[in-house]
Amino acid sequence: MSQNISRRQLLRFGAGSAGLMIITPIIAACSTPSTPIAASSTPSTSTAGGSAGSSGASSAPGSATATATAATGGGSGTLKYARTTGPTSLDPHNTIASGDVYTLNQIFEPLYVTDVKGELKPHLATGHTVSADGKTYTFTLRKGVTFSDGSPLTAKDVVYSLLRSRDFPKSPLGFLDSAIKTVTAKDDLTVVVVLKQPWAPLISDISAFSNSIVPDKLQGKTAAAFFQAPIGTGPFTLTSWTKGGTVVLARNTRYWQSGLPYLDGVEFSIVSDDNQLVQQLQGSQVDVIDSVPPANVADIKSNSALTLINAPQWSVDLLLFNEKVAHFADRHVRRAISHLVNRKQISQAATFGTAQPADSFFPPSMQYYDGTVTVAGYDVDAAKAEIAQSKFAQGFSTEILVPSSDQAWNQTAQILQEALKAINITVKIRSIETAAYKKAFFGFDYEIAINNAINDISDPDEMASFQIDDVNGGSTSFWTGYHNPAAIKLVTQAEAELDDSKRKALYKQIQQIVADDVPYVPMTYPPVLKALRATVTGFEVNPSGAVRLENVKRS
Repeated sequence: MSQNISRRQLLRFGAGSAGLMIITPIIAACSTPSTPIAASSTPSTSTAGGSAGSSGASSAPGSATATATAATGGGSGTLKYARTTGPTSLDPHNTIASGDVYTLNQIFEPLYVTDVKGELKPHLATGHTVSADGKTYTFTLRKGVTFSDGSPLTAKDVVYSLLRSRDFPKSPLGFLDSAIKTVTAKDDLTVVVVLKQPWAPLISDISAFSNSIVPDKLQGKTAAAFFQAPIGTGPFTLTSWTKGGTVVLARNTRYWQSGLPYLDGVEFSIVSDDNQLVQQLQGSQVDVIDSVPPANVADIKSNSALTLINAPQWSVDLLLFNEKVAHFADRHVRRAISHLVNRKQISQAATFGTAQPADSFFPPSMQYYDGTVTVAGYDVDAAKAEIAQSKFAQGFSTEILVPSSDQAWNQTAQILQEALKAINITVKIRSIETAAYKKAFFGFDYEIAINNAINDISDPDEMASFQIDDVNGGSTSFWTGYHNPAAIKLVTQAEAELDDSKRKALYKQIQQIVADDVPYVPMTYPPVLKALRATVTGFEVNPSGAVRLENVKRS
């Protein structure tokens, strides 16, 4: 899971990889330039091979053979893609930063991917089978796939990659592979994964960017050397990159999907804030911008030279409490503040109606979301009653941490600053630049913070584990310090439960516990908001916000 800053800039529970869903699908649609579209600027291009869900259902291995050297493709020029953060690491097994993931998705690939509809599709694998006890998965690899240097993809590469991801010290997403007991190569094109127990989200987990396939033993190089100039099976190869800055990619002439990519290259440039992104797009300096400030949505929609992508996403903007601070270790204080968060006001005033008011830490587009959960919704009298039961009934002073680059979050902080006066809480807004924000947030150097969670895979386990399991979830419950053994037990049960109706019931209980305890307040569900020149087609975004560029054309 990724945590984001400034509209998906920080880490990303997503914006990067596989996506997360077996729920309400996003419909891909063709659109005229001035019309907002779902998640694709053209109908999606299908990939050879079967499809598979995220549960224990079996998927028959396909027989498609990849073309080792694309006979056609290219000729579409270089796509200029502006973002607000650049990569600091190109190691897919040791990052969740959105600036890293956008580049990684063009260089590396997993066995499965999530498409624009949120459905899992075989990619480097053609399919899989599952044993009767649900503990052994056998994957068939696609024939003819090579890394960009021409070396063949084999089962040994997959074995090495999955185990490296699982075992990487302090890996932020290593918990996704925690159920894996062994991974072995049956032959060059067959991989056998044996689990410690049945594990419902395995195929979704396999699709995460953190399970991207790298060459066996990194071709004998050190990690530092290999990931400075990495080799992958993806549609593009790395030409150059500056840490935290510009990335230049070139077309992989050995890409296994015949005729792809259409682009000759991609240049990711870094622009300091969202307003400058819009200005550069309007001025034709770039072809694509990664985020659109809500205030600019109407202008982009009305511009016939531009296309707006506005689609549901597995994402939620959160007000988080640092429970290492005495005030916020008090459940009554957290609930009182939740009662003063006017989600509708924030949706309209801060996001111009682009984000939907939230009622669960699961977004509605995600599997097992439950809209019947009882939440501590907006109610001033209830807030006063809750604070009266706390140890801080007379009020106190605190601060809200936000990145200065995000207009909507700064506006939200101002709304909350005014609202909390009702229970004698004085709020100072600590608005700082993104790098300082990250350092403060991850270092627990905050009291209240606004951040965003995006699910990277098509199963809710990532979001639930990351935000609830402070021991095994990789983030100390999204850097809140929240600990509830009952909730953790339910998360663990849901991971091993293969019956869909029983999993649904477990996740309803989980959502209710979080709504009662309020370790964070779900405020709004922001959509995917990206914009591009009308000359760009084939641009697709899945519900995690992940972008793969092999089907993109420029004219």
